Amino acid sequence: MKTNFTDYLKSREHTPRTINSFNRVAVIFLNWLQREQISVEQVRYQDILLFMKHCQKQVTQRTVQLYLNVIRHFYDHQIEQGHTAINPVTGIKVQGVKRKALHHIFRPEELHAIYNSYQDETLKGKRNKIMLSLVVYQGVKTEELIKLEVQDVKLREGKIEIPGGAKSERRLLQLESHQVLEFYDYVNNTRKEILAKSGQQTDKLFVSVAGGNDVHNYMTGLMVRLRKQNKLLVNAKQLRASVIVKWLKMYNLRKVQYMAGHRYISSTESYQQSEMEGLTEE
Repeated sequence: MKTNFTDYLKSREHTPRTINSFNRVAVIFLNWLQREQISVEQVRYQDILLFMKHCQKQVTQRTVQLYLNVIRHFYDHQIEQGHTAINPVTGIKVQGVKRKALHHIFRPEELHAIYNSYQDETLKGKRNKIMLSLVVYQGVKTEELIKLEVQDVKLREGKIEIPGGAKSERRLLQLESHQVLEFYDYVNNTRKEILAKSGQQTDKLFVSVAGGNDVHNYMTGLMVRLRKQNKLLVNAKQLRASVIVKWLKMYNLRKVQYMAGHRYISSTESYQQSEMEGLTEE
């Protein structure tokens, strides 16, 4: 059955926003082909290079890389429909685009061991362990931890609502069974003790024993301590990446996109590539 590019993207579980974005790029590419009097079936490696050169006069290298990704999808669809036999984008990479540094991906049992390795019965330590649990089990970002409020914790449902941000979407995630009990103790005991000691009045879930709300500093200190115990650990982003890779082995792409709070399916897809490359640093 013949399908159009939009149907193809839908079959790959891309979001409506991503599909609209991909279609806009496809139109830019098709308009360029029309001006150059090149048919879709005639396009070869050299034509893609000319298109890149044309785009580099108007957009950044990273945007050109995004364009190439769309055209790669476009020609995968053309091949699937039998219109052409090769993908002219294969093997082309944009120079000058900094790749993300990739590191060791922790297996689920390693994530659990990192969580269990943190032992600190002080008020600050109990707070930090709750924060750590959200990173190693729900893949929550540091900037999302900052925004969390007490009402975001749904103890009766055993879930937590993660607020959206400039680069992420709001989502409701399941807590591990042991987290429910730990959150109950933190919200009803530890946090109240911290507020009483610091004299603060706030709805924020995570607060400082000394006053203030600099969660970034809490996480920095936490990572420094954990790195002394695990030489493979680099930062909280690495832990989040490990959680997303774990999810990709358990759920479909669209569900992982939701759980990770990704706005674009391509963001989730990049973790599939990361797993294939073993997350070795560039």
